[in-house]
Amino acid sequence: MIAPLPRMVALNVTVAFVSFFALILDASPRATAGDGTAESATKLGKVPVFTIQVEAADGKPLPNVTVVCIDPSTNADLEGTAIKGGNERLQTDAFGRFTFPLGRDNIFFVIANDQGFSLSQSFDLTNHPTMVVRPWGRIEGVRMNGHRPLPNQQLMFGLDWRCVGSLDIRDRLETGRNKATTDSQGRFVFEHVPPAVIQFYENHKHPDVWNRLLPLAEVKPGRTMQVRIETQGQTVVGRLELGAGLASDIDLKSCFGGLSPDVDWHKLREPREPMEIDTIEKRTKWWQDWYKSDIGRQHLEAFATGTIFEFHSDGSFIGEMVEPGRYRINGNLQQNGKRVAVLDEVHFVVPPRGTNAGDAPFDVGKVTLKAVKNLRPGDVAADFTVRTLDGQPLKLSGFRGKYVLLDFWATWCGPCVASLPHLNKVYKDFQKDGLKVYALNQREDKQKVADFITNKTLTIPVLLDKEGNVAKQYLVTGIPQTVVIGKDGKVKKVFIGSGNEAKIRAAVEAALGE
Repeated sequence: MIAPLPRMVALNVTVAFVSFFALILDASPRATAGDGTAESATKLGKVPVFTIQVEAADGKPLPNVTVVCIDPSTNADLEGTAIKGGNERLQTDAFGRFTFPLGRDNIFFVIANDQGFSLSQSFDLTNHPTMVVRPWGRIEGVRMNGHRPLPNQQLMFGLDWRCVGSLDIRDRLETGRNKATTDSQGRFVFEHVPPAVIQFYENHKHPDVWNRLLPLAEVKPGRTMQVRIETQGQTVVGRLELGAGLASDIDLKSCFGGLSPDVDWHKLREPREPMEIDTIEKRTKWWQDWYKSDIGRQHLEAFATGTIFEFHSDGSFIGEMVEPGRYRINGNLQQNGKRVAVLDEVHFVVPPRGTNAGDAPFDVGKVTLKAVKNLRPGDVAADFTVRTLDGQPLKLSGFRGKYVLLDFWATWCGPCVASLPHLNKVYKDFQKDGLKVYALNQREDKQKVADFITNKTLTIPVLLDKEGNVAKQYLVTGIPQTVVIGKDGKVKKVFIGSGNEAKIRAAVEAALGE
């Protein structure tokens, strides 16, 4: 995984952290008071129902406005001034109000129309039951590299909007349909930009990969922001050589890999914001202050470096727009959905561009493509003994006769963290059928893991693979990796990468069906 890129498999390093809070009706005062008083909630049975006021920036109520709900099981797209998708659509009444029942999950509410944009979450609305629709912003920018404009460069923006709970708006609300292409002078324009903090992404040669760029920009309602994005990126080239056990006619063009910043991601992990922060304004200010700290600045810079390689049939590869810094190469080659080889992890430094650097590429030399053995359906699942978070020993063979799902993960791995809610749902749905699900943490300190899952609605038992010995037994070369084990102690299915809930659910159903 190339760390700055969203929604991808973490081969070695991926960072994307979300602060989690459990919103529990029986324990939280937010469940009985929308604005600090019980009068704001009514009862339908035992479920509190909250009334939310929708208004314009001048305070006037907005009747007949559509409010799109996004819950943990749905996605939506922001396209121009409209929201496509989502879970449920509510309508404000003649007084600009709508109601919703408060549940355990944090839910997003989005308004997008010709008048403007508003985004909130149920966690905040229970204390501050008002959504303000603010006018769209606008961005005029220029894209430079090495003091030269970059023409014909495709850009898009994403929301750097902070949320609570297992639901992350960056995973659920897509903004990628709003793209801009630079002109001959590197200039670009984004119309209808949400009034919020946004981040920029840039596409190079790989159609599905977007690199994150600096700076972040706080777009003000109804105003045009001037942005200058300047980098010192250069081209990196190299050549693959085949390791032992690989066929000479292997399709090298199908390799996937690139550069990750050679940093300690554990030290750069995002902090957990204070629990008393319950408005977007407070949250934005808190994160802006953190980004200005040394760790926050390094975190942003690390996320904005790295690249994906373009591989050619002759083994040569090329990566573009690589900033000066320390990097490591990682990647893999898959055939028929199976990982058959991995790139040898090479560490090197890309020097700063010199004044006479021109367009000469930086050559990293040869990188070995090494054959790997994969865990396959039908293999006997290796027995192991590990400890739970509360220190109790757990032995896999103790569950012979039951179905077991193992998920190899780490707190620093964005795709791992994103997949946990889906695994949690599979666990809840199939627990009655005897399915055992364990989140097997990789090489992290017990207290760090315990702190990370505090206040999460995670019911999957967490195990500690402190030395990574279980991962070695199960031939794990990248996380997340999910393994489904049958009642006979044999592997039924292996997912390299996060897979998705539907595929994992189908694999579990197939195993149970046997």
